[in-house]
Amino acid sequence: MIGRTSGVTLLLLALAGCGGRPAEPPAGPPAPEGGFPRTVTDSGGYSLTLPARPVRVVSTAPTNTECLFAVGAGAQVVGVTTYCNFPAEASSREKVGGFSPKSISTERIVGLKPDLVVTTGRLQQPVADELRRLGLPVLSYDAQTLDEVTQNIRLIGRAVGREAEADALAADLDRRRGRVRGRVAALPPEARPTVLLLLSDDPLLTAGPKTFPGQLLEEAGGRNVFGEVGQQFPRVSEEEVVSRNPAVALFWEWGDSAARRERLVKRPGWERLDAVRAGRVLGVNDDLLSRAGPRLFDGLERVADLLHPPAGPGPR
Repeated sequence: MIGRTSGVTLLLLALAGCGGRPAEPPAGPPAPEGGFPRTVTDSGGYSLTLPARPVRVVSTAPTNTECLFAVGAGAQVVGVTTYCNFPAEASSREKVGGFSPKSISTERIVGLKPDLVVTTGRLQQPVADELRRLGLPVLSYDAQTLDEVTQNIRLIGRAVGREAEADALAADLDRRRGRVRGRVAALPPEARPTVLLLLSDDPLLTAGPKTFPGQLLEEAGGRNVFGEVGQQFPRVSEEEVVSRNPAVALFWEWGDSAARRERLVKRPGWERLDAVRAGRVLGVNDDLLSRAGPRLFDGLERVADLLHPPAGPGPR
């Protein structure tokens, strides 16, 4: 788990996902070779013709790394960033740097001899441009909505020769989303609790409606107490939080969550919040609400369960 400061920094960047001899790709079941060469397109509309199924893939963002492993292409991944901590197997790959363009080493990427590099388009455009200038095949993926997340999963699957697995995964994620939406669709406004999304408590940072946390909250049957803000991640005051009196406070889990919850409930004026009085100051894994990959749908289900606890065990 990364620290609080670096965690907030990475989240804001992602949302605004070695020298020496190159590592050999880990052993794994081969993907079908059929359909290559093929022309593929990334989420920005950039087209690239791949002569064969990529067997040495470098990912420069945790989101893309998670997507690659989720569609069954983990054995093809030879390079990742220091932030790529899921699944655990990803941590064993060669590191090419951090997340920001300044921290990523094009030399390390070139040294890994990739036949495909997968980046994020907006924040890592300088990296993509430089790698393309050096002759490497690069595809970039960004998402602002859950629909775009599943679309990117399908696009990435096609690029690495795992389209069947990617299509099946995307369809399953859509079904899970549909179940959550169906579960809360009939809730009247008064049954949808007001919620404070708390990224950081020093300073107090929340998430606006156009962010993934904001979108997940609404789909899970909640109401963002800062739902009218235009900024993605505004800094808010103690007085604003107290005056809006959220029924639930969801805080990002990192470090000692129990100690952090204890600090929050003891903040000046918070003893008057409905969330504190009802014992609904709740932690949630920030990766589940911030990384634009398959685990966002875990986050959607988790938030729905926190806001509207199931009456009993049943199918997910």
